[in-house]
Amino acid sequence: MDLVDQMRTFVRVTEAGSLSAAARSRGLSLAAVSRQLAALEAELGTTLLVRTTRRLQITPSGERWRAHCVRLLRELEDARADVHDEARPSGSLVISAPITVGLELVAPRLERLSRDHPALQVELRLEDHVVDLVGEGVDLAVRGGLAPPDSAGVIAHPLRTFRRIAVASPGYLRRRGTPKQPRDLERHDGLVQHGLATTFTRWRFVRNATEVTVVPRVRLRSTTPLVLRDWALAGAGVALLPDWLVGDAAGLRPLLDGWQTPAIRIWALHRIELRGAPRIRAVLDALA
Repeated sequence: MDLVDQMRTFVRVTEAGSLSAAARSRGLSLAAVSRQLAALEAELGTTLLVRTTRRLQITPSGERWRAHCVRLLRELEDARADVHDEARPSGSLVISAPITVGLELVAPRLERLSRDHPALQVELRLEDHVVDLVGEGVDLAVRGGLAPPDSAGVIAHPLRTFRRIAVASPGYLRRRGTPKQPRDLERHDGLVQHGLATTFTRWRFVRNATEVTVVPRVRLRSTTPLVLRDWALAGAGVALLPDWLVGDAAGLRPLLDGWQTPAIRIWALHRIELRGAPRIRAVLDALA
């Protein structure tokens, strides 16, 4: 029995959460999927999945095997694409991006990419956490506000640089007054992005040679700037939003004229072995 086919079936079962769903997606019978899993477990000499009448549970051995399968299947696909046609982007591509960046900056460009390269199959995952490129089967990760990993195995491409702007709705400012200096924000309701970097919880402003760091009083918190923008539009408080996100919100008023926040860079990250792959180049060109 084909080991590669067994690996594809196993990965599909773990993604679908059931044998029957995996069988439908792969165009196989339920019995065929069961036989493949049984043969795979016999070959490896370990239990990969615990099957009950209600659910499937992947074992620790199954988790490790799945990570290997995802990596090996991706490398096999890369090898096929490499010898098939070096100039023509083809095959599948998994992209991970934060929710707001993905919706506002990435998704619109991928629709055009799919029309320009019909042989390319793209999956966009929107997730506000740092992903494991290998373990989670991600080909390209778009990230902003965090420095690229210090790893020789990962290549980082700068996509764009932006700044954040303090904004509030006219209704909120009528009720609470308009802040003139960064320190004034400490008396206002802060709509704060939750994240690993201190840039989200400590707002830094610079004007000429003067630098001020403000720890806002948190009224509402979210991992997603789109939610903060909606709250600000509703008059819930002051938010610090990317300049490209403020431009689409006619109901928000920029604050602190003359003060700037530090520049933030958006990066595209991929494994070093994908360097020069046609599908990676095509996506980087579309996102640049």
